[in-house]
Amino acid sequence: MGMLLLLSVVCNAQKCHYKISGKISDAQGQPIPGVIVRLVDDSLGTVSDTGGNFLVGHICSGKHTVEFDAISYKKKSVDINITDDKTLKVTLSNSDNSLGEVVVSGEKMQELHTVSQTELQGLALEQVRGESLGEALKELPGVSAFQKGPTLFKPEIHGLYSNNILILNDGVTQEGQQWGSEHAPEIDPFTANNITVIKGAASVRYGSDAIGGVIVLNPAELPTTPGIKGDFYMVGESNGNMGILSGKLEGAFGKKLKGLSWRIQGTARKAGTFRTPTYYLTNTGTQEGDFSADLGYTWQRLKVTVHYSEYNADIGIFAGAEANSIQDLDSAFKSSKPLCPSFYSYNINRSYQIVDHDLLKTTAEYTFNNNGKLELDFGLQKDLREEYSSDLPLTLNPAVLAMPQLTFQLNTQTLDLVYTQPGKNGFSGSCGFTGSASGNIVTGLFYLVPNFRSYNGGLFYIERYSINKFTFEAGARYDDRWLQVYKENQTTLADYSETYSYNNNLSGTLGAAYAFSSALSASGNIGTGWRAPSINEMYIDGVHFSDARYEVGDSALKSQRSVNTGLSLKYTGKKLRGSLDGYYNIISNYIYEQPTLNYTYVYGVAYPTFQYTQSDVTIKGIDFVWAYDLLKHLTFQSKTTVVRGYNETTHDYLIYMPSDRFQNELIYHFNQVGKLHNPYLSVENLSVLRQTRVPPNSDYEPPPGAYSLFNAHGGTFLPLNKNQSFNLDVSVNNIGNVQYRDYLDQYRYFANELGVNCTVRIKYSF
Repeated sequence: MGMLLLLSVVCNAQKCHYKISGKISDAQGQPIPGVIVRLVDDSLGTVSDTGGNFLVGHICSGKHTVEFDAISYKKKSVDINITDDKTLKVTLSNSDNSLGEVVVSGEKMQELHTVSQTELQGLALEQVRGESLGEALKELPGVSAFQKGPTLFKPEIHGLYSNNILILNDGVTQEGQQWGSEHAPEIDPFTANNITVIKGAASVRYGSDAIGGVIVLNPAELPTTPGIKGDFYMVGESNGNMGILSGKLEGAFGKKLKGLSWRIQGTARKAGTFRTPTYYLTNTGTQEGDFSADLGYTWQRLKVTVHYSEYNADIGIFAGAEANSIQDLDSAFKSSKPLCPSFYSYNINRSYQIVDHDLLKTTAEYTFNNNGKLELDFGLQKDLREEYSSDLPLTLNPAVLAMPQLTFQLNTQTLDLVYTQPGKNGFSGSCGFTGSASGNIVTGLFYLVPNFRSYNGGLFYIERYSINKFTFEAGARYDDRWLQVYKENQTTLADYSETYSYNNNLSGTLGAAYAFSSALSASGNIGTGWRAPSINEMYIDGVHFSDARYEVGDSALKSQRSVNTGLSLKYTGKKLRGSLDGYYNIISNYIYEQPTLNYTYVYGVAYPTFQYTQSDVTIKGIDFVWAYDLLKHLTFQSKTTVVRGYNETTHDYLIYMPSDRFQNELIYHFNQVGKLHNPYLSVENLSVLRQTRVPPNSDYEPPPGAYSLFNAHGGTFLPLNKNQSFNLDVSVNNIGNVQYRDYLDQYRYFANELGVNCTVRIKYSF
């Protein structure tokens, strides 16, 4: 629904207020949910609901081709001439031996139909090109970011982040060093054609680390039509003088090489010091170089793809987050501006981190005669992270001084085997096995976390039944996890190991959905999942040099157990569209970082100290999105996110919960201006309330005040000829250059957020 609200606000020409609606059924008259409905010559689209109903609005007059695409069914195209609203009755037949091109990849994300989901794709995704993954997802209701300054964002779903959220990058679970709020996902969002956020426990399908939700990045399917096409992006930002170049080329072969297709993609990014309204955030520059390549081959019922990607980034760490004494640190907390010098530079000095992430994935899919499908995914990942501190050891050896203070290398192998059963008599579902093996090596001058090996395996089964307007869903999963930690006795210096085994851990889900009409539907789900404590939560004991904080783990931590209940209501009318999601999450043994309000000295530098602990907690909230067409060309859109966390063990509020967030936007879509298609202009107000629901005297500084920002957005589309086009997008954030701090930014102790920032995005497609 979130995708529809964003995509449906732009019209193409003078008469762009028409609608296409209807119902999609199979040959037996049974409704087909999850059918992708797309206008070929536009970015408009939707997905059919549980009753097979669909509605696409803001369609321009003229001739259009509408495509209907669903798993296990033949793709169907319908040509219609729009002069008024149209109602269609569409019948899809079972697919034959041919495997046609999938226009929008969404198969993996549709495994759980009754869990709340929201998407970022099409126009909405183009509007955030160039932003990091965590920053871009903040546009979605229910999603915030636990951040570290202007460049490091970790996605947070309904108050849960880091090890409680799983990220799927092209179908592979992203594995990296999750410890540290500055360890953001090592992903280039330019590779994604759409991003889906599953809000709520999705452990049954995706494993124990999905206790809080899943973020799915799906690239477009490889092309099957012979020829070459591509997209090139240029993005510039005024704040930090950031420049980004990204490009993609892809194609398919014909004749003797029919069935063979390919894609190459790359991104380069460079930014200097970012600026608040009154001073620079010294040493916050960044530079990045990413690359990916894909090769696919389809032969009759067999499809094989190979994907390789690498992410490389140098990230500066804000220089104002350190102090030589408790008094200096307290002064930095109380000061209205950082105590370090303020200046602009493209240079990245200590402290900084270098991050390299490599992913190699091979996928084989086979479709059986009954249209069932077996998919095998094998992935190899290497995550290398080097941290360079400004607090150097007392030595004159230049080789030692040039070394990183800490180096982490995590190697991971993953194997997934999934069978998707064909739809028959209203039944559909999937089952499979997921497994992984990881090994981490830590080197450097200081201790932070020990070396370890980890093995994980899980079996799952999901079954779904649809009849008339109802859809019922149930699933179960069993997981086994084994962890071996290698340590050194600080007295005898002898090596030893400790082993942990987490088994007999079951996850389950039960849900239902009902379509009251083609415009109104409701769904509900209750799911339970678990998560074992991670290596940093158990054993970390040292300074995050790039994080300016001392952290202490607890090896006695127990596994988390969550019971999450969610309800969703969606409405799509002629002028009004909206969705309301509510959830209530009960988590026993919830693991989190607690400020100790003490300080630890390392090499004469004082660091605030945080201790991992656990409590029984409840997290509840609502996500409310709605849009209304005030006039023919004018739309009002609103998003509200409210989260409440309570610590049942201490009988007080839970720290690090997102503040109440309200986004209200007016969008005006103009008539066609010359050759300019889809011209639009929007003005948005973002209001974030002060977080008052925190335990007293529980943090080094109280939560910052409320803030209200105004942003503007505009763009247009310029077709050059049949196969070439330009997209232009301009945005200005924080127009008033407001000084503010955000509760979920760990640099709020020392500095303000960014000032005014103008972004220009240009896309050339051919």
